[in-house]
Amino acid sequence: MENIVAFIILFCLMNLTTFLTHAASCRSNGAHSPEINPSGTPAILTLNNFGPGGDGGGTSECDGKFHPLPQRVVALSTGWYSNGSRCGRMIRIKAGNGRSTVAKVVDECDSVNECPRACKNNVVDASETVWKDLGLNTDDGEVAVIWSMA
Repeated sequence: MENIVAFIILFCLMNLTTFLTHAASCRSNGAHSPEINPSGTPAILTLNNFGPGGDGGGTSECDGKFHPLPQRVVALSTGWYSNGSRCGRMIRIKAGNGRSTVAKVVDECDSVNECPRACKNNVVDASETVWKDLGLNTDDGEVAVIWSMA
């Protein structure tokens, strides 16, 4: 009987540890994006297909529409998305190679609610057209950039 009780306690502790570890990793992606610097905010550029059937998963948060290529569009991490206050606004994105482009904010890259697949809190998730404008290879997956309001 003691072995069964010990097993149950051990099982519960293991599940609690797994739950707390998972919850902590979710919080690390929270809505607290780095502070925006008007002269340029460092970010990670990721690739997204905003068209029907694309990896964006559905229509954009800003206007409920798809944004297929060749549109220059982005989704911002939750904190930078700021409850939609940047919807429809243009941002300037500058790559380390010196090239820059502008793109329209159409969506949120949820850094809070889709754990463990949430965006990081410092992401500008961009269409392929943005990547091409910047002269970047989409196979790289993530590239450091600087963004600002255009």
